Amino acid sequence: MNKTKVHLGIIQETLLIPLWARACELQPAEPIIVDPKSSEILAAIDYEFHKFTTAKYSQIGCCLRGSILDNWVRTYFNKQ
Repeated sequence: MNKTKVHLGIIQETLLIPLWARACELQPAEPIIVDPKSSEILAAIDYEFHKFTTAKYSQIGCCLRGSILDNWVRTYFNKQ
């Protein structure tokens, strides 16, 4: 698979953290959030994601926020 090389500034780079967090969350036995598409996208990007691995609390925070937002959206759509 050809990977897409990205050239980002420091601020833009932070937008990859939630994607990385969601992809990493697929590994635990009881994930906070399940987003297999995030793993596919991550695999297609040529980027040094390993530098985020020390940000375990950021990963957990991103996944918890994502889960909360997903639940809010799901609740809203179920009421429609």
